[in-house]
Amino acid sequence: MSPRVSVVTPAFDAAQTIGATIASVLGQTYRDLELVVVDDGSTDRSAAIAEAYGDPVRVVRQENRGVAAARNRGIEAAAGELIAFCDADDVLLPEHVERLVRVWDEHGGIATANSYWLLPGGIHPSKTRYRGGFPKPDDQRRAILEQNFVSPLSVFPRALVDEIGGFDVERRRAEDWEFWIRAIFAGRRVTLQPVPSALYRWGTEGLSSARDQMDADVEAVLRIAALRDDLTPVERAYVERRLSGPSPRELARRGDAALRAARYTEAARAYADAAKLVPSERMLLWKARLLRPAPRLLGPLVRARQLRIERSLGLTDDHVR
Repeated sequence: MSPRVSVVTPAFDAAQTIGATIASVLGQTYRDLELVVVDDGSTDRSAAIAEAYGDPVRVVRQENRGVAAARNRGIEAAAGELIAFCDADDVLLPEHVERLVRVWDEHGGIATANSYWLLPGGIHPSKTRYRGGFPKPDDQRRAILEQNFVSPLSVFPRALVDEIGGFDVERRRAEDWEFWIRAIFAGRRVTLQPVPSALYRWGTEGLSSARDQMDADVEAVLRIAALRDDLTPVERAYVERRLSGPSPRELARRGDAALRAARYTEAARAYADAAKLVPSERMLLWKARLLRPAPRLLGPLVRARQLRIERSLGLTDDHVR
């Protein structure tokens, strides 16, 4: 009999981390699953490490085509009714799949998992993917245009890909956001599994060029969304407003830089402008609201907390948000 869940892991030059990833998938309390590793033209021993696990792991090799193509290839090879993703540098806690499947069985649609950010200095209780509220079903069309609120650590039916198509292979980054936009606009709704059940590695590309590339890909996804003919007038106006000025990511980075430099009024203004564009981002709203009434009075408290957490986790200003 086919497994119910197929965990798809795209891998490119992941020899340093893929062993821990595979072990975490094979150690799940939910046993009705398979693991499909798609080696995306690695030049290191990623595929060999995966193949060393034998029958529990199915390895598919392809020339390097990017993560979107690797995910599509993994879904094609998958035998399960449900698809779950786990990138080759992430780690699943033992009950991750079991918790997600339980949420999906109850709500259908897409079940997404909370997780700890795995940072250079480890994890921190305050650094989880989701804190506070989660977009309600009626708000998710607008929320997914604001930002990608769906984690790759999600479970969804394979039939969804048959309905809306796979991941856009033209996208080297933000390909999952574009996919979730199509899914939500096709009527699927996302339910959060709120207990952190995985370690999701923070992007550690420190070069500003990498950050600029991500910003460009985010803008490209919004331009694709702007071409949809099913946007409401309010949604279309929002997308046009996003494309007409600085992105929330850029504004938030300006705020963080100003906060670190103790320029509290400037930080408050940048956070407020960013929060207007992404009101679904709770931490951004918290900073904007806290600093707004008295930036110079409350700014040092916010700055001290942020610097303390960043130092403990080995973060620098170059890390991608």
